[in-house]
Amino acid sequence: MPRSTTARRLGAALVCAALGLTACSSGSEDDGTPGSRSSAAPPVDFKNPPKVSATPSMAASVNLELPLEAYAWTDDELRTRRQGEDLLAAACMGDYGFDLEPRPSYRGDKALRDANRYGVSDPDKASRFGYHPDPTARGPKPPKENYSSAESLVLFGPREGQSAKAEQNGKAIPKGGCWGKSLRDLASKGPKVHPDQEEFADQLAGFTYQESQKDSRVKKAFSAWSACMKKQGYSYSSPMAAVEDKRFTKAATASAEEIRVATADVTCKREHNVIGVWYAVEVAYQERAVEKNEQLLNTLKERKSSILKAAAPACPRRRSNAG
Repeated sequence: MPRSTTARRLGAALVCAALGLTACSSGSEDDGTPGSRSSAAPPVDFKNPPKVSATPSMAASVNLELPLEAYAWTDDELRTRRQGEDLLAAACMGDYGFDLEPRPSYRGDKALRDANRYGVSDPDKASRFGYHPDPTARGPKPPKENYSSAESLVLFGPREGQSAKAEQNGKAIPKGGCWGKSLRDLASKGPKVHPDQEEFADQLAGFTYQESQKDSRVKKAFSAWSACMKKQGYSYSSPMAAVEDKRFTKAATASAEEIRVATADVTCKREHNVIGVWYAVEVAYQERAVEKNEQLLNTLKERKSSILKAAAPACPRRRSNAG
């Protein structure tokens, strides 16, 4: 079969949906929210609040350093892993006569995550966008890709209702297609962990974020912030209550009222060092979470290192061939 001249780009959302993956972090785009939230009980006893060593004075949430970040995937690491996955998938597709281009380079969103972690904190952004995101922060979304039925079968494997033993030109297609095989090939490196634990560091960060908001020291800061907002004519129990105001979340763009509220929000945060207090408390909760889950977190860190070592060598070869 002649080699296809149509180059395809992998769409992260399409890939995750096609494979039915519950943990597809290496291909997903971050929405700026901190960690994965869950209603389950956290794997750490937070009944006795941890001690806070120092409380910094923080006007905004930028360049945050949180203990659990050492065990989660950084933006640079995700870039390397994605490149490795894409190249393995492209090589597999080539065996079936198809060309496949990798996804656009993952740009990373740590700055956006940090900026949104404790609600709005930038007075300039608040005065222009309220609680809405800066539309230029992420850039345009990549276009959706259309695959031929043959390409889709090889890339994603048989769909529901199709034969489980699918073939292309007499060659068996791997489970989950070439994309599923590329994920498995990299994920097989390093120590094994249960699939539910792959995102444990991010899930733990979600728990500590939630627990930090229940802490008496953070609640005291919230009360001071709430009183400050009350003086300006706004009634909210906490900064996140303002962020989640349905009048704002349901609107496509920020209204004049939303901008006024967001601007007052930033002013009150700074007046009472809400971000500094909240950050210091969350760091303390994460430190305890790391201490109580050190063995699993270190296993995940070792696993991540092994996957990166396997993914990294392929990346320069692709760049040199492109030239």
